[in-house]
Amino acid sequence: MDSENTLHDKLLQLECHFTWDLKKEEIKMNDLETTILENIQFCKEKYKGKLYNNLAYVKHLQGYNEEALKYLEQAEEITKKDHEDEFEKLVIVTYGNFAWVYYHMGELTKAQSYLEKLEDICKRLPKDLPPAVYGEKGWTFLRVWDKNCDKSKECFEKALELEPDEKEWNYGYANVLYCQRRAGTAEDSDALKQLRRAQKLDPENTVIMVLLGLKLQQYKQEEEAVKLVEQALKNSPDNPQVIGYAAKYFRKTESFDKALELLTKGLEQSPRSGLLHHQIAQCYKYKLFKLQGKTDCQTKIQKKELAELCIPHLEIVAKQKPTYIYPQMDLAVMYAESDHFQKGDDLFQNLFRIPDIQPEELQALHRYYGNFIFNFKNSKLEAIKHYKEGFKIRNPSVEREKCYSKLNTLAEKRIKNNPHDIEALGMLVFIHKEKMMEFYEKALQLDPGNEEYQNVLSDMHHSSE
Repeated sequence: MDSENTLHDKLLQLECHFTWDLKKEEIKMNDLETTILENIQFCKEKYKGKLYNNLAYVKHLQGYNEEALKYLEQAEEITKKDHEDEFEKLVIVTYGNFAWVYYHMGELTKAQSYLEKLEDICKRLPKDLPPAVYGEKGWTFLRVWDKNCDKSKECFEKALELEPDEKEWNYGYANVLYCQRRAGTAEDSDALKQLRRAQKLDPENTVIMVLLGLKLQQYKQEEEAVKLVEQALKNSPDNPQVIGYAAKYFRKTESFDKALELLTKGLEQSPRSGLLHHQIAQCYKYKLFKLQGKTDCQTKIQKKELAELCIPHLEIVAKQKPTYIYPQMDLAVMYAESDHFQKGDDLFQNLFRIPDIQPEELQALHRYYGNFIFNFKNSKLEAIKHYKEGFKIRNPSVEREKCYSKLNTLAEKRIKNNPHDIEALGMLVFIHKEKMMEFYEKALQLDPGNEEYQNVLSDMHHSSE
């Protein structure tokens, strides 16, 4: 028992997936496995072995340790074959994962053997952690635990401190900044600057090309953006990631038919690609939304036809990624658009029952459902209740601001029609009171002993009960 405890203590000191605090409850394993397998098929990244490391960890969490070992063997084999000169630096995470899997299988001698291999490697390396470990950790946080972009960003920054011109870390850092979607101008956009740097260092990387195109589109620099997107498609016509992003670009220009043509061709190469099916659904969805506000019979028929075209693609995505709620919320709306309101409502109720749903997802769920019953059930009071529930979740996010905007717009519109509308005034009181409570909570964080703030906040909490 003592030797097992000592082994466990040593394992905790390793740098690998088992020690990176990747919370099982926050990892959507079925969704992730599908995405990783797709990435492996079309991966152009330098260190492909890390994808197999991610997959091995997912398999361990699912209870399939034998499969986990097979994926770790593939990670080791690919790294040795493609990067023999850097093998020892790149295999550190893989060997750490091997040690942990064997430990969980009760094969302590094999776990110890991998610890010894790592000790030998570390004797031949500088004392500082190799940048490849920081880089792999950064990619892991981005792909396996995508809710924590800040941790991923921090890892890539450490890798870049040691290897500022390494293409892989610049690419990863650009991905993180792109995903964070900060507001601002092109001149102060860190994401745009980093995407340009990543592309300069790795001009053949077509995913960087198309991400840079999308970012330039955001800042209305269309001429350069479309050239990059078209070049990416020319260089990687079969890569579903490139096709998906390019289709997103054309969809945003409302070139829906061009986007659909691209995506349909992409499906011929990758018929199971969830990314491509989701993008096809998005095209039909936005074509349908362009018809909103029109009530003539022909438009109703068109909307129903578009919803019916959208549904099978969303159903494929929902089946592949059962805990990814956004396409499922769209699917519920499309059911209602195709005259199957109850089927859509039942799907929403199932989504509300998902355990351990993330705060931003729950905010989105309340907002989507509020829109759903507002538009298809004409139940304004019930919709308002859900917008309020979404706004009450104290998680700063775009979704929370959208709930706020919904409530504020509805209240202002009603007060404009009737300045004495007591319910609308009550809505404004509610949202501004929530905002005030946030300000007092922030003030107390800065001045914890302030009795005035404590008393005001206490009174506001009591009046909310």
